Amino acid sequence: MSFSIPRVALYARFSSDNQRTESIDAQIRAMKDYCQQQHWQIVATYIDEAKSATTDRRPNFLKMIEQSNQHLFDIVLIHKLDRFSRNVYDSAIYKSKLKKNNVSIVSVLERIDNSSPEAVIMESVLTGMAEYYSKNLSREVMKGMNETALQCKHTGGCCPLGYELDNDKKLIINPYEAEAVRIIFQMFDNGYGYSEIINYLNDNDYKTKKGCIFGKNSLYEILGNEKYTGVFVYNKASGKNQNHTKNNHSYKAYDEIIRIENGCPQIISKELFERVQKRRENNKRNAGRYYSKEFYLMTGEIFCG
Repeated sequence: MSFSIPRVALYARFSSDNQRTESIDAQIRAMKDYCQQQHWQIVATYIDEAKSATTDRRPNFLKMIEQSNQHLFDIVLIHKLDRFSRNVYDSAIYKSKLKKNNVSIVSVLERIDNSSPEAVIMESVLTGMAEYYSKNLSREVMKGMNETALQCKHTGGCCPLGYELDNDKKLIINPYEAEAVRIIFQMFDNGYGYSEIINYLNDNDYKTKKGCIFGKNSLYEILGNEKYTGVFVYNKASGKNQNHTKNNHSYKAYDEIIRIENGCPQIISKELFERVQKRRENNKRNAGRYYSKEFYLMTGEIFCG
């Protein structure tokens, strides 16, 4: 009696929070050992590095799902169910797609008999626990970040232009960079546009925090940063939406934002900051006047129907 050897696609992933590339090697090694024990044939390997399983924005994961309809493999082997997905909804959707293509999912560590009704419940519990763990971890991390912010300490990432960090992770003024910040606010307040400010900064060898030449995006962030008035601000940007994407220009409700007066050194006056915010708001309403290359009498007043 003849039988075909199951063809296997390996899927491995590690997230960026507390894992390293060694995690991938360990997963691959365990899966290869399992295939050898089962006498299965490995035909493909898909790896996503520093990708979260709470979202489906994983290029090689999606590639694997797409190629499953080509009947290249019969089994997707994972080290643990949370490597596949920590989102119950996504897990159900993609397992259904694989099932339609006659591809089953097998976990090295969680030996679940997919043929029994009890296995369905067990798998749902494990996936639900993985999603709970991920969301609970995110909540605990946020608590720690809020506590750090309440102490007016930098919460991570690149600190704003004009500042650097002391040994206690608090913002202190970088004199040279602070001068660039003052120039940006003063020129904008005096009626200069982004292009004119950028040209002046670049012509005088001022650089962004990352050592690059200035562009419109860097000016946009600087002109809207209230920290320059001496107010420590944290948790201002809105969180990720249902598609797991984030818009840094979208802000949370005022009462959700941490704002601490005199929480960091002041570089510009509050009055200058307020004037600049009013001008920015006016520019939004008169986008034609602000962005047009030529000025005409009715620029910003008449719009194409």
